[in-house]
Order: sequence, then C-alpha cells, then structure tokens
Amino acid sequence: MSSDFKELQSRWASSKKNIELSAANFDNLYKKIKHKEKENYVFYYGTITTLLITLIVISLFFYYVAPVQETLSRIGAGLMIFGLVFRIFVEIISIYKAKQINNLDTTLKAAENSIKFHQFRKTIHQVIAPIIIGLYTVGFYMITPEFSLYMKFWNVVLIDISYVVIGIILFIIIRKGVKKEMQKLQDIMRLKNDITE
Repeated sequence: MSSDFKELQSRWASSKKNIELSAANFDNLYKKIKHKEKENYVFYYGTITTLLITLIVISLFFYYVAPVQETLSRIGAGLMIFGLVFRIFVEIISIYKAKQINNLDTTLKAAENSIKFHQFRKTIHQVIAPIIIGLYTVGFYMITPEFSLYMKFWNVVLIDISYVVIGIILFIIIRKGVKKEMQKLQDIMRLKNDITE
C-alpha cells in the first residue's frame, strides 16, 4: 500500500514538472510567434508606406510636371496609378487578415488560419504582384511615345533603360523582403503547430 502511494506520489511529481515545463515552453513559443508577427506587420506597413509615397509622387508628376495629353499616355498613367492603388488595397487586406488570426479562440483554428494566410500571401507574391508590375510596366512604356515628342531621343532611351535597371534592383530588394516574410510565416505556422501538438 505504501509503495503504491510512493509510486503515485512520484508520478504526480513527474507530471507536475512536465506541466511546468510545458507552460514555460508554451510562453516561450507564444513570445516567438508574437515577435515574428510584429516583424511581419512592420513589413506590411513599410510596403504600404513605400507604395503610398510612390503613388503620391507619380500622381503629382503627372498632374504638375508632365500632364499627359494623348489617350495612350493617359491609359498608361492610369495603369500605373491603378496598379499602385490596387497593391496598397491588397496590403491593407493582408493586415486585416493577419489581425483576424490573433482574435480566434482555439489554437488549432489559429494554426489553420495561419496556413490559409500563408497561402494568401503566396498568391499575392506569385500571382498578383507580377500582374501589377506587368501593368505598371506596360503603362510606363505607353507614356514613352508622348515623352518622345517633348524630349530628345537619347533622353527617352536613357529613361527607358533606367526603368529596367531600377526595376531589376528593386526586384532583388523586394525579393529578399518577400523571402524573409514567407520564412517568418512558415516559422509562425511551425510554432503554432508545436503548440497544438
């Protein structure tokens, strides 16, 4: 009888240790998740700020510096502006979706929604962003014929070449940021899965 009691007491002590370790582990995992989510929010807000500044500068440029007159040029300017506005809208939706994950009741449901959010961001980077960049580029080159009416040929060629060079540099910088974001989202999903197991 006393050996049964000692065994029960030993099991209780062992279980209590495991519970304490699990609680500490849970708190640690939760802090890591929150930190990575915060870093992603900084990325989202940074993207919105960059796109908004670009939108304002381009809008002011077309309004004050080079108001385009030809229909083709106006369509081009419209494509550029529409692309930026749409991308800003997508980033705002991303922030909304990311914040919805945090408000869910169960950890399992939050893990499922993290996976859906990861797929949503993947779609943005692999489908929506390239379409927007394509429209923006088409819009830019639709304006070029009108610029050639007011500028020397070599200046227009230089502008066209610089657009490609700047585009390549921006592509490399943005790709690094996207890879970091996707890695953080994968880390968040892994950490949430660790909590649910």
